[in-house]
Amino acid sequence: MKPRYAELADQLIQAIGDGTFGVGAALPSEVDLSAQFGVSRATVRSALERVQELGLISRRKRAGIRVEAARPRVAFEQSLSSVEDLVQFAVVTERHVQSITEVSASPSLAAKLGVETGSRWLRVELLRVDPTKPEAPICWTDVYLEAAVGAGIRRELRKSSGLICEMVERHFGRPVQEVRQEIRAVGVPARVAASLSTEPDAHALEITRHYVDQRGAAFEVTVSVFPAERFTYALQLKRHN
Repeated sequence: MKPRYAELADQLIQAIGDGTFGVGAALPSEVDLSAQFGVSRATVRSALERVQELGLISRRKRAGIRVEAARPRVAFEQSLSSVEDLVQFAVVTERHVQSITEVSASPSLAAKLGVETGSRWLRVELLRVDPTKPEAPICWTDVYLEAAVGAGIRRELRKSSGLICEMVERHFGRPVQEVRQEIRAVGVPARVAASLSTEPDAHALEITRHYVDQRGAAFEVTVSVFPAERFTYALQLKRHN
């Protein structure tokens, strides 16, 4: 379930996008928004920060909250700090499968994925696309599935939507216990640049995720390349007293 501030941010983004609040218009004050939506001012403030990060509004003393743009300045912004956030990401984007092949992990691939050399995997190459901007895919993803798992769901991969790990849970009863994630700055690999409608070596984020079951085994590993100008990774840190 999304945090309340994120839900409120989505409502404000939609209101701006559909013209309820046009460019140049003033939004209600924090106090008024708090009363209107029945949330605390802290929740309102966090929601407004998210909307402001997208370039949709400005907030200034004595000038109030003003709409600056009808569309976000980045193609996609998403908080990805929990399995539920990943589910939401899959819901609002489309999976376009490019190819499905069986591979044996070479020493370099095994090192990259953290698996045994020579182990067998089903590799699914796909694009994640924002349906509102299909001309500029959000990312290219190589999905690696345990050979037995991949064989069991291969026919469904091109047809279904949502997260592949959810498909694994339905078929094999292996729910995701945790997702181990690593992020690093890379250049867009030449082999995927054309599919992403960008240039080779353009700035990008590479996110590697290991989907781990209750036994501690990673049955799925994904390596995603996000062109820098199309994706913002959001993470909120809080102090625990």
